[in-house]
Amino acid sequence: MCDISATGTQTFNCFKGKRKLWELSAKLLCPVIGTCLTTSEIRKLAEKIVDKEQARKSDYWLHTWIVSNCDVKHHLSLTVQKHLDKKFTAAIKRFGLIKCRDELKPVWQQHIDRGASAEALWALLTHPLCDLTIEEMAYETIHMLSHQIGAGQGADLKRLHTVEKELLELKKSLDKSQQKAHQTISSKERQLVDLQQQLAEIKADNLQLKEHCQRLEREGNNNAAALELKQLHNELASKNISLEILDKQKLQWQQKLQHSEENILGLTQKLQLQKQESRSLEGLVKQSLSPCNRCSAASCTDCPDLKGLKILCVGGLQRMTEQYRELVSRCNGEFSHHDGGVQDRSKRLDAMLWSADAVICASDCISHDAYYRLKRFCKQHNKRHLFIPSSGISSFAKAMDDVANEISCVNL
Repeated sequence: MCDISATGTQTFNCFKGKRKLWELSAKLLCPVIGTCLTTSEIRKLAEKIVDKEQARKSDYWLHTWIVSNCDVKHHLSLTVQKHLDKKFTAAIKRFGLIKCRDELKPVWQQHIDRGASAEALWALLTHPLCDLTIEEMAYETIHMLSHQIGAGQGADLKRLHTVEKELLELKKSLDKSQQKAHQTISSKERQLVDLQQQLAEIKADNLQLKEHCQRLEREGNNNAAALELKQLHNELASKNISLEILDKQKLQWQQKLQHSEENILGLTQKLQLQKQESRSLEGLVKQSLSPCNRCSAASCTDCPDLKGLKILCVGGLQRMTEQYRELVSRCNGEFSHHDGGVQDRSKRLDAMLWSADAVICASDCISHDAYYRLKRFCKQHNKRHLFIPSSGISSFAKAMDDVANEISCVNL
């Protein structure tokens, strides 16, 4: 029940009666600026309000400068207020529908659970019903999230190092396999040339024997000629047998040569896939450690931008879900998950597929029913979907990179 005595009976729209940036306590300014504004946004504001030279200073200097100058109402704080209201208009409207203080916390928690901490923080702290207790709750949550993000970056670096190490080992293995295969192919080619030379010599001998047989037949049918002719026929049959054996050996060597080339092709494709996954994961790690300030997300290969799309992950390892969620959140996307029929009901999958903009399916950890249900649904409704061969974080990172690239191509 809502406490009327505490909140009053006033009515308001999503902007009327909102708290302003300079009305927040000094303790809240630092987490608000650090969470709700990116470094590139701060630089653009500094360039717009002051000058380009000011905007080229360090990230920490700019953060400190804007925090220390937003505690009073003037041109800078008004500009930041207007920018944040425009950036988080949707969240402000959602929170603006709340008329009871007790309803603020559940809506706040829903946003935090799906990784929308920045928009939720601004909409909550500027809400007319926000009091000191709610402010303290929001401050504690954002403070702990910053620690978790730092730990996540360390884990990403460790995973990237592992992937790079595996990639190096695979490349060395491929180099050895290619070298060995080339040696084998060269040896087989030399043997094949020798066999072809022997085959040519046998064919030439056969031709001579046929001509000699024909000559003897023309000369007469005396016993000596007949005996020699029989001997020549036997020799010709023997040569034909040898020729068949050589033809079979030639075919076997050609099959072995083809098999070696197919193995090399398979290893090359596997290496290429590992490189693509490593690049995708490396780009996400670089993004989380140092946001790109010189280009837009649409043109930077290190900063995949999902443009707010809802990404549904079906299947995969349960222990990897939070890591999937974190990667999608960093790429400006909304994450949801269905375990592929392990505990979640299959009927629930259809509803989640309807609401998703793109679907990523880890095909190594999913029930047959969920797999075919997802595949059939996405084809019927022309829904973006990708199947990844494993539940690893690098495969999932590459899939997100592919979705972002597809979005960029469509926008072009």
